Amino acid sequence: MKSFRNKGLIVILSLILSLGIHFQSIAQQDPMYTQFMFNKLVYNPGYAGSNKEFICATFLLHDQWQGFSGKGIDPKYVGSPPQTQTFSINGPLKRIFSGVGLYVINDKAGFESTISINATLSVKKEFRFGTIQLGLNGGLIQKSVNGNWLPPDPGPDNFIPGNYSDMIPDLGLGLYAFTDRYYIGVSAQHLIPGNFQWGSAADKLVMHYYLIGGYNWIVPFNPNFEVQPTILVKNDLTKLQFDINTNVLYKNKYWGGLQYREGGDISILLGMKLSPQLKFGYSYDIGTSKLSKYHNGTHEITVNYCFKIVIKTIPEVPNILWNTRHL
Repeated sequence: MKSFRNKGLIVILSLILSLGIHFQSIAQQDPMYTQFMFNKLVYNPGYAGSNKEFICATFLLHDQWQGFSGKGIDPKYVGSPPQTQTFSINGPLKRIFSGVGLYVINDKAGFESTISINATLSVKKEFRFGTIQLGLNGGLIQKSVNGNWLPPDPGPDNFIPGNYSDMIPDLGLGLYAFTDRYYIGVSAQHLIPGNFQWGSAADKLVMHYYLIGGYNWIVPFNPNFEVQPTILVKNDLTKLQFDINTNVLYKNKYWGGLQYREGGDISILLGMKLSPQLKFGYSYDIGTSKLSKYHNGTHEITVNYCFKIVIKTIPEVPNILWNTRHL
């Protein structure tokens, strides 16, 4: 059994690496998350239903560059730092499909606001080395532009066309493989080409590709500790960005970790299970770029709650032939 698991892992890793060789290094349209390991449905629809016993809901708040207004760079700047709220929920299906899910993203950066709503559906296939799930997500993306936003440069910006809003369809596809010890997945988002129309201008939505993987290693000499390295690779065919993280879980209840993001950001992660169903996580990003002296870092909070699936069965009543003599 162990050899089959190892072979399966090697095959999947080889596939991922072969895809990753073509990635070049980005500034992406999709929002950025530090605790990506707790937010996998947003990246890969194949993740839906991978927990066979629970329906899990996750709320995530990403507050980037807290305290940044741009006034320290230019007093004429008026704007707010990026902020993202994300809600997702997914659960298993017992029959034809393996899982179903839904996620909603509200992302704001500067003068742009983006709302994404996607439903997900996955099917699975069991192998000796683990389970592989193929998922599909579909929905809508609405983008709004606030034409009253003022840029740092003197005078109005003629490239901001005014107050506009547009909506286009969205589609994604993902492959997710997992066992009780590792997971790995590849996915592509925004498969439908589209432009957000701003009067005479347009903003093109481009495809994004994701690779996510992780491993759970129980320390042999102290099983109270579990080391959980994870990686996320993001690409839009113009630039590649990766996040490398390692969390250490203690007694399956408390965790802490460090993370490095390509570009120089370093993050500290902390969390705990408040109950068997409820988890709370926090992360703080320490910026190392020149922009870091104008803000107080990036904060992120995640809350996850899982509902136990209880299926009540109706007891079978045996066929009884009543005889009135015994009443």
